[in-house]
Amino acid sequence: MKNTTYRGTMDWQRSLVVAGAGFVAGMMNAVAGGGTMVTFPVLLWAGLNTLQANITSTVALFPGMPLSAWTFRRHIGPMSAWLWKLAPVALLGGLTGGILLVQTGSRVFDFIVPWLLLLATVLFMCNGLVQRWLSRRQSAAILPGEAATPSEPKLHLWSVFILAGVAVYGGYFGAGIGIMMLATLGVLGLRDINQMNAMKVVLAMLMNVSAVTYFIIKGGVQWDLALWLMAGSVGGYWSGSLLAQRIPAVWVRTVVILIGLAICLELFMRQWR
Repeated sequence: MKNTTYRGTMDWQRSLVVAGAGFVAGMMNAVAGGGTMVTFPVLLWAGLNTLQANITSTVALFPGMPLSAWTFRRHIGPMSAWLWKLAPVALLGGLTGGILLVQTGSRVFDFIVPWLLLLATVLFMCNGLVQRWLSRRQSAAILPGEAATPSEPKLHLWSVFILAGVAVYGGYFGAGIGIMMLATLGVLGLRDINQMNAMKVVLAMLMNVSAVTYFIIKGGVQWDLALWLMAGSVGGYWSGSLLAQRIPAVWVRTVVILIGLAICLELFMRQWR
């Protein structure tokens, strides 16, 4: 990867702005996703190009993910069977996405991301309709004498392919991965918002393990900015994860939709300009 080195001196005001963006982004990612909506424009403001901003943001926000996953530990247990099966998918998908990002460059990156985010947001907005449709299909397929368990859906092969695509997207671009994960998990039949958030955090963390490792090896991380983002995001992840489990589910869903639309608007406006 050809690395265009960021050159600049961070004064304390900019340091505080970047750290503050990391805190807000950590909270957003823990609650509903979309934290890169904050860090990405702040890093552009600090002097990075779009590719450097995405790579630096992805690496900087990663350390808060294990902390966020820990706060959801009591909701992870019921989903452990899914997580064990999907962990390799998340790891390989994240690596694939990271490689695609570096190899395709910023032009393709700038064009495709708004459309992917728009699709994910619309899907989440239609989540209730999709779940009812899937529930009817599941009920029709149940054999006589069997009991329906809509709260514990089975993991099918087609589910793995869908999540593999999401994992590639997760390694390719951090913004909106939480929204896309929640939307996908809703389509697969999950209903408990805390279990969905737990799955989202753990799988997103695994996706980023591969992508972050690849980005660090290939270069492109602007560490002076990344360290300030890291410092702020750890506290944000912790605060946001606790908040996500204490507010009504409808609030979380509303935040997810608003964040998704805001990200789409910002990125489409950037294209038009």
